[in-house]
Amino acid sequence: MKILAIDIGAGTEDILLYDDKKTNIENCVKMVLPSPCQFFAAKVREATCQCKDLFVKGDTIGGGPFSHALKRHVEAGLRVYMTEDAAYTVRNNLNQIKKRGIQIVKDNELENFEGEIIVLEEVNIDKLRGLLKFFGEPFLDIDFVAIAVQDHGVFPEEMSNRQFRINKIRELLKTNPKPEAFAFMENQVPACYPRMKSAVRASKRQLPNARVMVMDTSPDAILGCLMDPAVENSDPILVVNVGNGHTMAAIISNNEVTAVIEHHTRLLNPHKIEKLLKDFADGKISDAEVFNDHGHGMFYLKKPPSYSKIEKVVVTGPNRNILARTGLSVHFAAPGGDVMMSGTIGLVEAIKRKNNLS
Repeated sequence: MKILAIDIGAGTEDILLYDDKKTNIENCVKMVLPSPCQFFAAKVREATCQCKDLFVKGDTIGGGPFSHALKRHVEAGLRVYMTEDAAYTVRNNLNQIKKRGIQIVKDNELENFEGEIIVLEEVNIDKLRGLLKFFGEPFLDIDFVAIAVQDHGVFPEEMSNRQFRINKIRELLKTNPKPEAFAFMENQVPACYPRMKSAVRASKRQLPNARVMVMDTSPDAILGCLMDPAVENSDPILVVNVGNGHTMAAIISNNEVTAVIEHHTRLLNPHKIEKLLKDFADGKISDAEVFNDHGHGMFYLKKPPSYSKIEKVVVTGPNRNILARTGLSVHFAAPGGDVMMSGTIGLVEAIKRKNNLS
């Protein structure tokens, strides 16, 4: 079985070409590349410097730096036109996008456009295929493509996208408290997730014979942490993914997710994250408190165990070193011997679990 696993974050794009014919996972192809949103943000900044209007089309990708660059482009008095699919990159609400000064157009409306045209693409399988063919790694025999992206979902006007995201996570886990509940096979993606749906379409466009699964980026890293041999005999555990954009923590007991909290990494420092995690495990924090602190929120599906009962605090993510500066005793996960592969190994495990391949 061969799985192309791609975890697309705000800072990096982590890639694992998993092949069960290899003697061990360390022999599989692994890469860490700059995130596509960083590349497209640079293209916007270049157009801003050249005082060129922009027409952006293509897939729905991660916003972050790209969205900020578009905002500065509009503030500079320059025009931005986007197709609907591309516009969901900025915000999962078209009315809010229009209020930012971005015009939504059809793909064929600007045939004689004289500014800069940007075609968005973050699932870059064809480029990877071109690179890896020189190393004797064919793509014709890939059975599954697994993509991780963060998608807040298309949210109602009266609700914050932060609240909508945490509510959807809670709904999923109430139905199925396993970490792989955050993963969807290609024909199961809820309509409210445009970026995930775009990732499926892009994958099928480039590898039509492979089956596709999409998953959220923080949960895939949490599932990947559970694949670290140092974790398997500990229960309950507190797993923390300190990403470039978001920090998500989950309490795992008996292989089930019993509680989740999500905040913005930029708002956390060592002292604050230490208190947050202890209060979370002790049951001393509420959803409203996290939301009012500009985080997403939190919830308990079962009574929290108390921090003193947590057997291991397992940490991953590009900003994991923030935990090294706390008083907490933590284990930095390295599934497959590589901390940067937490997400992709989580994707591989999700494929196995969703398709009964374990």
